[in-house]
Amino acid sequence: MDLTVQIGGYTVHVHEPDNHPCLTWPLRPFDRFLASSIPSPDIRVDVTVVSPLPDLPAGELRFDSSHGCWKLFESKTGLLFESLDPKILQPRVRACISDDYRAVQAWILPDLADGQIGWSPMQLFNPLIEVCLLSRLAREGGILLHASGLSFCEQGYVFTGPSGAGKSTIAELFADRGATVLSDERVIVRMRDAGFVLFGTPWVGSGQYAANASAPMTALYCIQHGQERHQIETLKPSTVITRMLQQAFLPHWDRAGVETTLEVLTSLTTAMPCRKLAFLNRLDIVDFLLSHSSELHTAAI
Repeated sequence: MDLTVQIGGYTVHVHEPDNHPCLTWPLRPFDRFLASSIPSPDIRVDVTVVSPLPDLPAGELRFDSSHGCWKLFESKTGLLFESLDPKILQPRVRACISDDYRAVQAWILPDLADGQIGWSPMQLFNPLIEVCLLSRLAREGGILLHASGLSFCEQGYVFTGPSGAGKSTIAELFADRGATVLSDERVIVRMRDAGFVLFGTPWVGSGQYAANASAPMTALYCIQHGQERHQIETLKPSTVITRMLQQAFLPHWDRAGVETTLEVLTSLTTAMPCRKLAFLNRLDIVDFLLSHSSELHTAAI
């Protein structure tokens, strides 16, 4: 069984040689990110479906997720990954990750769905493959942001903020005007020679928006719900960096990756108009932003 997806310009190839039944795949919206297999993918994952999982020599703990459902340990060749079944809190995936995050050897327990025994690729994508993708991005001038992103009128907009700030709401308002919503939950931003490029991801919010597409990034907004009217205000780069760090997914297990991410954030906030936006749930927010796209001072209607 071979599965290939492309996310953020990276090709991920998953190979399971024994052709065990593949359960619940492709799960929406991952079906929009399926790609043709290529000889040299950016990330290759070789999978063995087996019970019990092998015991792998683990070194010092490198990272423990806040909810304790997955961990990273040091190993001689890179990192050892382990995730738990959230129902019984027992290991369901173990993997060896190369130090450049290009190669993964994974072992996964068989699963049961609709009376069929097989394996679930989603147990690899969340979060094993996401860990590798995030690390590659961080080392190569990219960021995964907790944000909605969209392409409209040849402009790439990023709306970032904590849960409840309105990322899915503003995505839906733009979608009603014909915008391509790349994601309403997580977007990838990569630094290129010509500027920053915005990519969609399959990790979605309440609006379930996802598109395997990209756009040149032209504007960044830190958003919140407004009270009486739309309001927009230019932010200082130092303020933007602080807010962006709160919404960026950092590879805390990779010091070099974190340092590069900080450099990219500094470059982004220097090159990109960064504004605070308080908005109402009204369609005229689209015209409001278009009319203020070149302004660098506080405005309101």
